[in-house]
Amino acid sequence: MAARRPILLLTMGDPAGVGPEIVARSLASPSLRRLARLVAVGDPEVLDRAARRARLKLREPVDPDRFDPDDASSGVPVIASSHDGWSSVDPGAPTVASGRAAARAIEVAAGLALAGRADGIVTAPISKVALRAAGYPHPGHTEFLGALAGVPETKMLFVGGAFRILLATVHLALRDVPDALAVDPLTRTLEFAAAALRNFGWGPKRAVAVLGLNPHAGEEGLFGDEEQRVIRPAIAAARAKGIAAEGPYPADTFFAQHLGRRDLGVVVAMYHDQGLIAAKRDGIGGAANVTLGLPFVRSSVDHGTAFDRAWKGGAKRPDPAGLATAVRVGADLANRAGRRRLEWTWP
Repeated sequence: MAARRPILLLTMGDPAGVGPEIVARSLASPSLRRLARLVAVGDPEVLDRAARRARLKLREPVDPDRFDPDDASSGVPVIASSHDGWSSVDPGAPTVASGRAAARAIEVAAGLALAGRADGIVTAPISKVALRAAGYPHPGHTEFLGALAGVPETKMLFVGGAFRILLATVHLALRDVPDALAVDPLTRTLEFAAAALRNFGWGPKRAVAVLGLNPHAGEEGLFGDEEQRVIRPAIAAARAKGIAAEGPYPADTFFAQHLGRRDLGVVVAMYHDQGLIAAKRDGIGGAANVTLGLPFVRSSVDHGTAFDRAWKGGAKRPDPAGLATAVRVGADLANRAGRRRLEWTWP
């Protein structure tokens, strides 16, 4: 498939965290700019401060309705999503102002993507505390973007490492996971996995491997019955719909035994850490967080705001590897998806 340079909007994240700095350092990378037409979205004064640290030339900021993707001027384009300025930022501390500025960048970028004026968005980390303090009820990017897009359901997929890992449940206390697992929602998760294989050209006939919940995948009910009551029926329902679902596999041995397996498409993990330990095994930049269910591509870093490292410089200068991976993944998915709105129904 011939690669093109899709338009990706990079939101600055929480301005009191490392987001603006890693956005600027990623935008300064010639290799990343060769992959996509990258555009910064955020508060112009905050982005300018970060750009000067990265020795990055920015264009004059424009409001969202004046964004012209075909403008060939030198420098990196900037879309102004807010104008509170640097004086509103308390570096290293999540505040109402920082949550509001982060949220506004997300709203602007999502609006442009929904209008077809960008191929996707790449998000720097936000603070859930600051977001909530600013009056936004969403626990994170995934739910926020789902609400902005008006979609009924979103899923979290990690891409870029040795495996593509989709989570059946996300931010739940471990004690709540068994009660959250049910046949119909898990079947729907497997449909999302198959739709991702189709949407991104990974091969719709590739296997969707499903992990068990309990030790040794329950050992035929000796260590828990969720595999028998929920996971096996969901796999059977998915297979009846033409999905190459298989399992449940014991999670403790699966990743070692299936490394390099060529027909493997997506691995479905039952809970957050079961999947993310494998996704993040290579450290910062090992994988990107991709939101399934949106009509456009969205990728993100696999780490948080790192307030303790924000705006300090020197040895504490934040590592942009995570955002660089998110840009590479976003560009690849946008190329694979083409100029169409993504559909998440199956078949």
